[in-house]
Amino acid sequence: MTEAKDTDTVSEFGAALRTLWLAGGAAVLLFAGTAGVWAVTTTLAGAVVASGQFVVVGNVKKVQHPTGGIVGELRVREGDRVEAGEILIRLDDTITRANLQVVAKQLDELAARRARLVAERDRRDTVAIAPELAPRRREPAIAELIATERNQFDARRDAREGQKAQLARRIGQLEDEVVGLKAQQDARDRQAGLIAEELVGVRDLYAKNLVAISRKTALEREAAELDGEKGRLIAARAQAEGKIAEIRLQIIEIGDVLREAVMKELSEIQARIAEFVERRVAAEDQLARVDIRAPSAGHVHQLAVHTVGGVISPAEPVLLIVPAEEALEVEARVNPPDIDQITPGQEAQVRIHAFNQRTTPQLAGRVTRIAADTSRDAQTGALFYTVRVAIAAGERARLAPQHIGAGMQADVLLRTEDRTPLQYLLKPLKDQIARAFRER
Repeated sequence: MTEAKDTDTVSEFGAALRTLWLAGGAAVLLFAGTAGVWAVTTTLAGAVVASGQFVVVGNVKKVQHPTGGIVGELRVREGDRVEAGEILIRLDDTITRANLQVVAKQLDELAARRARLVAERDRRDTVAIAPELAPRRREPAIAELIATERNQFDARRDAREGQKAQLARRIGQLEDEVVGLKAQQDARDRQAGLIAEELVGVRDLYAKNLVAISRKTALEREAAELDGEKGRLIAARAQAEGKIAEIRLQIIEIGDVLREAVMKELSEIQARIAEFVERRVAAEDQLARVDIRAPSAGHVHQLAVHTVGGVISPAEPVLLIVPAEEALEVEARVNPPDIDQITPGQEAQVRIHAFNQRTTPQLAGRVTRIAADTSRDAQTGALFYTVRVAIAAGERARLAPQHIGAGMQADVLLRTEDRTPLQYLLKPLKDQIARAFRER
């Protein structure tokens, strides 16, 4: 009897255990099925998280000077608001103005000299005022330049005319000499004619033995001497006429030599004028850069000089202008593996570090620009892509009375495609399998 009771008790315990196992298995199956259905049918929002900061859309304006210089006047201080075109710093212009004055003086002298050379080249009676100097001809320095060149023009002209007059007088003397020689030649011709007639008669008488031979030979000798004298007179006359021709050529050469020298000097003057014009342009440009102006309206930031007399190095940043009226965007850094999930116009959520996270709403934005290549962090060496996210004005109004400023740090959640929990679980495995099959 006792054994029968024990057997019944064991049977009941086994039945209860089986029932418990069945119930547990059913519960596990139900949970697994429910989880499976949830993992397959439920979708979760995906996002790429990136850190960033607010920057001005047009970027902070860096103010530099190409040549540098010494600070002559400092008109702004750190944090001052300035308007576009406002003078921020004025460099000392003493040396620059002195260089410009030297160049301008040289150009005035060259212009006055060129006007005198042109008058000499064209054989004018007076020197015209150079067009560059005409508006300032009453200035003492310009009037002195003009007077100096005119005096030199008159002196050179008088010297030439004096040379020509002296040569002309020499021509006159030679012409008188030619006239005298011609008169002597004519007289000798007449004498020779008379002697020839007399010699004819004497020769007839000599043939009849009526005169001595000495008489005939004397006349013949005198006729020969006259012929020699005539030849000498002809040679002297030709020599005088040759000298006249040479002197006349010298008179012509005086003008030609002057013209050639003037043309050469004019060419040199033109070259020097071109050189000094370039130097004047450079000096004027340097003088125009004495005033360092604000490229846009904004606030002065990171002012590098603080005292008059300080030195500004060439091309070094003097200060920054943080634009006041331009919109702000978030410049986020996205890891290279996530960049394929980012596209222009993509939705984003921005959370600002500086504000209370419990009371400050997240701001909605959209991706406006994606960098074409990676950049490298100068401190950590990490690579990243720069992504710009714009926030609508209406979204910024939700922060009132708080305001966003350039440089504020923020987290950016870049919305990606929705996926099921199962896809999230399987993606690492799929990536691992894909890499495994690519390995050699």
